[in-house]
Order: sequence, then structure tokens, then C-alpha cells
Amino acid sequence: MKLYKALKEKKNLIGEISRLKEQIREKNSYLEGSKNGENFDSTEAYNELLTKIDDLIGLKYAINVANQEIQSKIYLLGELKALIAFWKEVSVVEGAQVAGYSDKIQNYCVHFSEQERKEITDKFQRKVDAIQDELDEYNYATEIDWDAPEEILTDEQIAEREIDSKSQDNKTE
Repeated sequence: MKLYKALKEKKNLIGEISRLKEQIREKNSYLEGSKNGENFDSTEAYNELLTKIDDLIGLKYAINVANQEIQSKIYLLGELKALIAFWKEVSVVEGAQVAGYSDKIQNYCVHFSEQERKEITDKFQRKVDAIQDELDEYNYATEIDWDAPEEILTDEQIAEREIDSKSQDNKTE
């Protein structure tokens, strides 16, 4: 599977996990006699949730392994985006302004003007775009190995495996 498809699959799995959690949270308790409540199989939804979590764990691990050689660029991209967000929040109010709810006028000064702030964020955005282009190329070119992850078992599955294991031990004795 290509890395870009794995990233899409990861997003889909996260959405499915959220949906299943919400269903279980909302439908676990219901009024006695309610058809909607009785028709919902919470055990089935829970087992599906655990399966999806297993899939997500394996996929995240495979993505992490594939990203090792570009990890520094991923971190740089995140920090540059954080800097852009920071600079967009920096106040550039300057000159005479009415203060609060009063009629009092106060004069504001700035260390960085609105133009300087724009130049800084534009410079960072160009870097972000260049790095994102590199990452996109890497994601489209890179194959990942996605093996089945270790399972997260329900209590019933653990009990079944213990029974199977004991019956196997009894057969060999």
C-alpha cells in the first residue's frame, strides 16, 4: 500500500472508531421495551471497535516506520505551521484607538507592523508549501508494509482461548 493511501485509511479508521464509540456511548443504556435499544447489539459494536483499534495500531506503526527518514521534515512542518498560527494572533493594533467601553483614546505602538507580520507569515508559508510538496511526493512514492497488528481481545475471547488452550493441553496428556 502506498503511504498516501495509508494516511487516508488512518483518517477513515479514526472516524469509524469515533462513530462506534459514540454509538456505544449513546445506545448502551436504553428504556426497557424500546425497540431501538433492543435492536442495537452493543457487544457486536464493541468487538468491531476493538478490531478497528487493532487495525489502527498496526497502520500507525507501519506509517511511523515508513516516515523515519523524513521525520525531521514532518516535525519542521508542524513547527512552521505553529509559528504561522502564532504570528496571526500577534496584535498589530497601532495608533490612536478607543480603549474598551469608554470614550478614552489611547495610542498604541507595535514592535512588528502588520506588513512585517505578513512578510513573516508569508515566508513561513512558502517554506510550509515547499516541505508539504516534498512530503506529498514521498507519500505517493513510498510503499509501506502493513501487517496484521496484535489483537486486543475481549474478555470473552480471552476466556475462549484459555478454554481452547486447556483442552489442547488435556489432549496431549
